[in-house]
Amino acid sequence: MSAEIGNTQSLVDLAATWLATGSADRSKAIIPQIQERFTLSLKDAVEACRQAAVIRARAH
Repeated sequence: MSAEIGNTQSLVDLAATWLATGSADRSKAIIPQIQERFTLSLKDAVEACRQAAVIRARAH
């Protein structure tokens, strides 16, 4: 079970980086894109959005 949690967390990190670097299609809703591309739950997709905001904030 902990391997699954670690794998999910790494997918969240990957999704956050993907979002923070501007790779998402801005003409479409972000959460569904993250869920589909990284097979994340709603909760994990929202966490990826939060992490992406932190990444973008640190870059400025």
